[in-house]
Parts: sequence; structure tokens; C-alpha cells
Amino acid sequence: MKVLFLCPDYFGIYKVIQKEILNQTSCELKSIIFEDYKYKNSFQKIQNFLAKTFLKKNLKKIWASKERISTITEDDYFDFLFVICPDFLLNDELKYVTERAKKRIVYFWDSFDNIPRYERTLPFFDVKYSFEPKDVEKYQLKQLTNFYFNTERNPSPKNDVFFIGTLDERIHLIKKILNSVEKLGKTSKIFLQTKNENAPKIHPSNSIEFIRNAIPFEESEKIYDDSKIILDVQKTIQKGLTFRVFDAMGKGKKLITTNEDIINYDFYNANNIFIWKNDTEYIPESFFDSPYEELSTEIFEKYSLKNWVKTIFEIK
Repeated sequence: MKVLFLCPDYFGIYKVIQKEILNQTSCELKSIIFEDYKYKNSFQKIQNFLAKTFLKKNLKKIWASKERISTITEDDYFDFLFVICPDFLLNDELKYVTERAKKRIVYFWDSFDNIPRYERTLPFFDVKYSFEPKDVEKYQLKQLTNFYFNTERNPSPKNDVFFIGTLDERIHLIKKILNSVEKLGKTSKIFLQTKNENAPKIHPSNSIEFIRNAIPFEESEKIYDDSKIILDVQKTIQKGLTFRVFDAMGKGKKLITTNEDIINYDFYNANNIFIWKNDTEYIPESFFDSPYEELSTEIFEKYSLKNWVKTIFEIK
């Protein structure tokens, strides 16, 4: 069996997906990882600037799309094509790769509200998955949450609460939650990625570290391991569960989340998950002090990467 796997390089998560695909299928796997396009020379940069200015045409996107599939020949043919975030390819390139696969599967790693260009990619695929409930309903997709893949447990984590994300409008809510945590004498470690060098002055906080570049996947995993509770501050544009929810599940850690929809999932347990609502003012100290309650084996395994890959490829 031949599988073509296309995926963006989001913190290196594609590596664990690749490994699990091989574990589950023993296939001949060809992977293409979407990376940012770099201009070949200064002339290309000027050419693209002029095209955008006078023709309203982004040549960089066209060049990037073509380059990303340049290793796929006209003679290539695959049993399965599995694409995560198909918006990295334009329609011509999507047509080219989908015509070379017997079964075409897509997983949308973000909401359509956040990435409207997802919609143009729908006709190219046979099987379509999303973690976002409202997109599942609107576009008649199959519901599939994200997953956990790391089940290592640290019995003596040093930090109480951990969050990593980008600096955006959530900062005010994050600081409000941090204030509640610190009032209980608990420690927090927060990393917010931003290019704004003035961020520390604009949003002063002893618990927040503003970083310019994303923390490598392996390093962030170590910080997760050394924290008792994971904080999940949801973007208001989506209801689907983020990876933070499943990182907490896999590692047996408690979760503080702003996503009220989590109550509708079978793993929800008020002892393990505290929901911060619009009118919440504090987190009970008992939430920090009570032990984590393990999930049943059936529910725990349901959200594993192993089961996720089995679902994608319909493996019994």
C-alpha cells in the first residue's frame, strides 16, 4: 500500500503522525511537509511586489504551491492521499495530487471561520474530517477530535499552571486567570509568541515570558511534563477542542479551560477539568489540591493517536 501524506510543520507534530501511520499500516509512505517559501533571489521579491501592487496577484503563493508538490511525478500513484491543512496548496496543485490517489482524505486542523479558504478545497476530497463541531454540521464533515500521543507521567512536577500560545486578544483573560492562580500562592509559567518587542512593557507580568520564535516541540513537551495543570484559553472563533486538552489527558494532568463545550464530551470530569466562564472570578483551591482521577481505559484509548490514525484510514 502506498500513502502520500501532506502536512504543515506545526511544532513537529507531523513526526509522530508519520510514525504512527507506518506503525498501523506498514505502508510505503511518502511525506511532504509544507514549509514557508523562500525567495530564490531578489528579483523574485521585486517581481512579486509588482504583481501584488499592479495585478493584485500573489506570485509567492503560486510559486510556493508548485514547489511543495515538485517531487510528485506524473507517474506517481497512491492508494491513499492524506492531507492536513489543504489550503497550503492552490487548486491546480490540489487537482494534480488528488488525481494521483485512489482515496483522498483531508483533516482540517483549524476552523473555517479562522481559515475561510478551506472551503475551496472541499471538492477535491472523498473523506473530510474536522475537530470543529459547527464546521462538521455546516459542511457535512466527519467529526474527529485532536489526539494525545505522549503518555509519560511526571510524579513531581515543579510548576502549577502552564500555557503556551500566541499574543492576541486573549492576553487580558489570561492575566485574569493568572491573577486567580497567584492569589492561591500557585506558580504559573506562560509563554506568548509575538514579534512585538514592546510586549513586556505593554503587558507587564512576572509570570509571562514573551518569545519571538516558537518553542521547539521537544522542549515544550518537557515544560508540559514539569507542570501540574495545563491552561487552555480558547480562541472565541472556534468551539473545537485544542491539542492542550489532549496533552493534559495523555499526561494525566488537570486542565483549566475557557471552552464550555467540553462538558459535552465523554471524558469530561469536573474533578479534572475546571471551566473558566465569563462570570468566573476565582478557581477553588480544592481543584489544585485534589488528585487527578484516571479515565476508563475505553475512553482514554479512544482519544489516542493510535485510534486517530485507525479512524483516518478506517483500520479495524
